[in-house]
Amino acid sequence: MVREASKPKSRRSTAGTATDTGRSAWKSIRGRGAGALKELLNGFGKAVQRSKDRRSGVRMVVLIDPQGRVPKVEIEDIDHSNQETTEDFNSALAEARERGASRAAEILARSDMLSADAFAKFIGVSREAVRLKRQRREVLGLEGAKRGVRFPKWQVTSNGGLLPELPRLFDLLGGDSWTVYRFLNQHHPELHGNTAISSLKAGKLGEVLAAAENTGRGFS
Repeated sequence: MVREASKPKSRRSTAGTATDTGRSAWKSIRGRGAGALKELLNGFGKAVQRSKDRRSGVRMVVLIDPQGRVPKVEIEDIDHSNQETTEDFNSALAEARERGASRAAEILARSDMLSADAFAKFIGVSREAVRLKRQRREVLGLEGAKRGVRFPKWQVTSNGGLLPELPRLFDLLGGDSWTVYRFLNQHHPELHGNTAISSLKAGKLGEVLAAAENTGRGFS
């Protein structure tokens, strides 16, 4: 949830919800530099840990300063003793999961997402070799609910090789394929606004690993 720092809190509108803040709010956060992104990721990591420790839901609120300073992150406990709050929270969580599943399906349906057989043919190896490479995290394979595993075609460089240091990126980003996918496709301030994919293909391996390490700290 993103909230203007100057605006008062509304318990009825925020309790137990996970609102979609829209593109403009996230654009505002990204525009405040690496410090803002780091604060956001650190706050997310703390919220996840607090939820695990207390075995209950929490609310992460990002307070945007109109003066452009680094946003402040607040973590609030959700009072599940309130039935209305609990229902709101469960409904918002279900909606978020549905949006995530729908978005994943859209990504996997793209023409640059290849099946294991098609990807094996594209890089000139057997299907079994692709399976082993995915197991060793040398290739990125994304799994959805219906389409099975799909392999992004863009992870093959112009000379026919695979993206360098992909296993290292998995380690730095917590081992989840979708997290690695998002990191590779996002624009990063540490990479001068470029995506991690384009930076890797441009030979800026050290800068990409540093950006991944910085991002990964938010999950530790």
